[in-house]
Amino acid sequence: MKNLTKHFHIGTKVVNAIKLAYLQKKLSRVLALRGVAAGLTCLLFLLAQCQPLFEEDPQPRSNTNAAVSLQAVTNMEGAVAQVECTTETLSSGEIIQICIPAHWNGELLLYARGYTPAFEPLHIASEVSVYAPLFTSFGYAFATTSYSQNGLAVQTGIQDMINLRNLFIQRYGEPEEIYLAGASEGGLVTTLALERYPELWSGGLSLCGPCGDFQRQINYYGNFRVLFDYFFPGVLPGDVLDVPDEMILNWETVYVPAILQAVSQNPEATMKLLHIAQAPYDPSDPNSIVQTVLGVLRYNLFIRDAIIKLGGQPFDNRDYIYSGTGSATEDRQLNLAVQRVSADKEATKNIKKYYETKGILKKPLVKSHTTSDPISLFWNMTSYQ
Repeated sequence: MKNLTKHFHIGTKVVNAIKLAYLQKKLSRVLALRGVAAGLTCLLFLLAQCQPLFEEDPQPRSNTNAAVSLQAVTNMEGAVAQVECTTETLSSGEIIQICIPAHWNGELLLYARGYTPAFEPLHIASEVSVYAPLFTSFGYAFATTSYSQNGLAVQTGIQDMINLRNLFIQRYGEPEEIYLAGASEGGLVTTLALERYPELWSGGLSLCGPCGDFQRQINYYGNFRVLFDYFFPGVLPGDVLDVPDEMILNWETVYVPAILQAVSQNPEATMKLLHIAQAPYDPSDPNSIVQTVLGVLRYNLFIRDAIIKLGGQPFDNRDYIYSGTGSATEDRQLNLAVQRVSADKEATKNIKKYYETKGILKKPLVKSHTTSDPISLFWNMTSYQ
């Protein structure tokens, strides 16, 4: 989303039109995310092929490149400590980073990153530059990975976190406590790993993860795209299942401006889209309106990767009844005209088996979620509870 920020300015005339047309109660935002690890309380700010079998034994790893750096971190008491960070590129292309403070308290925090598009190169998540100094300043060892693949990487992500845990133990000995934390897609990785392999972790911290109903979360993305095409026909090429290469390659330069123009010219349709899709935004901040529209549509670019890894097309709105236009007649017209799609049975079966959480825990799990997140929706947290 960071690279979309430059597109979020809308002229005063458009802003006023949107605000005057549909003023709603201001949505509360929870910006500070809380996590507890063995008495540590800190504020974290958040900047998304099935593999049923996982190996809990350490996996052989050979690095093709390793870089060691020394960093000085200052804790909340003002004390300065040296931290040694090793960043390695493995033969598979996966990148791992391990940071250990000079006065290590004997405990380890493993961080599972969020979603990264399949077409991007493997890399360490940008927020690690904040999280690693934060946790090592309190004496914790910190380790993370790019995962061995991008895109929908929940299943491989779980295995990669297990492998990273085992590699750390091979090199540095077994920590007194091992915590697993993750945000967005990493929040789901954390939750599933804690449910399935409680013996490997002391506890977990899951931030803004799609952990309550993965199928419903997938349908939210699909519903948003078919609704956008209904209200703004012809703005985007293809459809919810057909994402042309040109849209992926020219998203920033061609299609983001086209979406912004369409939204600005028809604010009433924009608000109907958000209302019917139940997509969060802040009515007092028009920028959040376009952030939501662009953010959710951007996630629809990744459907091809999801289809491959889920073994079929996962979106289904055959029997879904759309409502919220403000008119019963218009609701009927919408339901008759909107694109209807049937999910492939193999995809829904794999989602149910490998991606849905169960809510059965044998180790402590702390969950936190922003209430107005337009990508991973807040109801995931309440549903999980």
